[in-house]
Amino acid sequence: MSSIPECWVSHGLSEESRKKAEIELNETDERRAVALEELRAKIAVHSEGASNVTLKNYDDEFLIRFLRARKFDSERAYTLLVSYVKFRRVHGDMVDGVTLEMIIPFLQHKLPFIMKDRDAQGRRVLVFQPARLDSQLFKQAEMQRAILYVLDATIQDPETQVNGFIMIEDYTGLTLKKMLTFDQKLMKRMIELVQDAFPARFKGIHLYNQPWFFSLLWGFAKPFLKQKLRDRISMHGTNLDSLHSAISKDCLPAELGGDQPSYDPQDLIDFLREVTVERPPAPKVSEV
Repeated sequence: MSSIPECWVSHGLSEESRKKAEIELNETDERRAVALEELRAKIAVHSEGASNVTLKNYDDEFLIRFLRARKFDSERAYTLLVSYVKFRRVHGDMVDGVTLEMIIPFLQHKLPFIMKDRDAQGRRVLVFQPARLDSQLFKQAEMQRAILYVLDATIQDPETQVNGFIMIEDYTGLTLKKMLTFDQKLMKRMIELVQDAFPARFKGIHLYNQPWFFSLLWGFAKPFLKQKLRDRISMHGTNLDSLHSAISKDCLPAELGGDQPSYDPQDLIDFLREVTVERPPAPKVSEV
């Protein structure tokens, strides 16, 4: 992994991120060791008598993601881990047999894209543009595979585990006709993934250039959003200044009024070709 540019993969936490982890996540050497032991104990109780693949197969480096996502509360981290494995068994089409080559067409079409540079708070900037989802070319379920693959790849970085993601949904060019083709069940499962079944800190979701019919989309999604996530959603309309007040221009592409050039998906593809995306097998649902 040493050949991968530093902008994509860090080699341990920076001093700034170490301090943030201690202040915001309660992470210290002592607490890390204790929390891992507590989490392992919960896993052992669950796994006793289970057959096939069990939670015991997960190593410490993998489990740390769940502890960081839940501020080193081992009980909440265990709940997240259980949700993680259940989600991947129930929605196996998002994971099973998915390869980089399968998702490259989506990445080339910028579905989704991740900025190479982090924002001022060290967060990864994930951008999604629904108007790019052409139902004649791509299936919504297959696009979700690409999103999860990218999330799985980038969450391996300790800096991202501590600093989290910030998401931008850019609705530029979205028509009512196209929106009505979106599968509501698939939209719901993405909400479930982000809220309850992925070991990451989603620090904010920023909506830009929402169309006049956005209330229909929001009306569907809102009942499934927990208050914590609702509070992290900001609606900027067509006001780029408002968006830039939340996310600095220096890490945004030209398409969003940023100082970076237009997004080049090849950077992300090159990174994914170099990195080994770890996707440990999940237990059967009956074992969880």
